[in-house]
Amino acid sequence: MQGTHDSYSPHPGSRPAYHRTRNPVTPSGRGFRAKYFSRKNQRMVRCESLLEFDALCLFEFARGVRAFEEQPISIEYSLNGRSRRYTPDFGVDWADGRRWFVEVKPSEKLAETQTAEKFKTLNLWFSSRGHTLVVLSELQIRRPVRLRQIRELLRDFAAQKSDEADLRLYNTTAGLTFGEMLAAGADEKLIRGQLAHRLLACDLDSVINHETVIRPFEEADDDALFI
Repeated sequence: MQGTHDSYSPHPGSRPAYHRTRNPVTPSGRGFRAKYFSRKNQRMVRCESLLEFDALCLFEFARGVRAFEEQPISIEYSLNGRSRRYTPDFGVDWADGRRWFVEVKPSEKLAETQTAEKFKTLNLWFSSRGHTLVVLSELQIRRPVRLRQIRELLRDFAAQKSDEADLRLYNTTAGLTFGEMLAAGADEKLIRGQLAHRLLACDLDSVINHETVIRPFEEADDDALFI
């Protein structure tokens, strides 16, 4: 992924379909508004908006996301007879081999006719080449209770390492509430650590309390983060 000269073309001798980008810059040239330290990537990831910053929390929290990067490629496509260029906000690599190209944009902007037409065309461009373009707005990213709790769990993740012995114990507690686990002698900080490491899971759209049902993590729990 290093360098700025790598390119890919589906047909020998044809113009490159997309170019790899590095040291990304904003179209306006105004620079980045925020930097997010990713433990998965072991570096600062730059973003152009606070909404993108919040999206990075989801990528970091998703157990199946192996790595992610800002502005991974720049493509050329045609819309209304004109050649255009598009650079997705992020590339997301999943442990199961999936590769997402992600656009983060406010829902109000996505509802505009020109924007909707643009992303309909872009979706066809990516899907015709076997790629997946995912468009996220604040409706998926900023579900208020969920985002706040993900941020809290990410802080717990940084504070505590996973313990495999405790994982074997807690995997037998599927369907128990947080309160029932505490009554059985489980440590509250360790339960939250297991939730933070995505070894255990729960409904993140409701405030975690003694009534919260705790269960083993499933792959569907990652997919639910982006809905």
